[in-house]
Amino acid sequence: MAEDVVSLRGYLFSLRYYLLFVCILFAAAVGMGYLEFFSELFSESLAWLQQLSEGIEDLTERYPSWVLFLLFFVVIFLNNAFTCVLNILTGLLLGIFPIFSTLLNGGLLGWLAHEEGLIVFLAIVPHGMFELPAYFISLAIGLRLAREALRPKGSRQLKVELGEGLRVYLRLILPLLFVAALVESVLIVIGILFMP
Repeated sequence: MAEDVVSLRGYLFSLRYYLLFVCILFAAAVGMGYLEFFSELFSESLAWLQQLSEGIEDLTERYPSWVLFLLFFVVIFLNNAFTCVLNILTGLLLGIFPIFSTLLNGGLLGWLAHEEGLIVFLAIVPHGMFELPAYFISLAIGLRLAREALRPKGSRQLKVELGEGLRVYLRLILPLLFVAALVESVLIVIGILFMP
């Protein structure tokens, strides 16, 4: 067990430059979103989210809060787990998707903060402290795999790198996403029940 913790720490330490790059790119995308560089792209999303929230109001009238909690938890957890594994696996395709995912999610967060106010950041903090590290680690693993895919054929270790990345996904990323989905689902249900 102690060796596993050390190897996990060592692996995360080896991702430090990828993590730094991803965090800088994400922060830049948040800034660009806040400055409305992506407004045309995301304005349609806001209309879709408003329709979705109306559908959620219908659900609250039909089902008890524990059913809503389970529904939100499953949807949030599976969506985030799928996104993170996609970030890792598509890293093999030269890292295009992880970079696009970073720009898209950061831009959306910045744009929402501009449209709805900085309260958006406060709403994200409780679950984001678990979800964002998991998301950033998955992006960093994807970029590391992209770098490995670009190496000369004789020196590539794609299977080893992919295996290590998936091990981190199972042992660290999924548990973080599980906790994040629990927190987010509880907050959503509380918001639905107690907000006018």
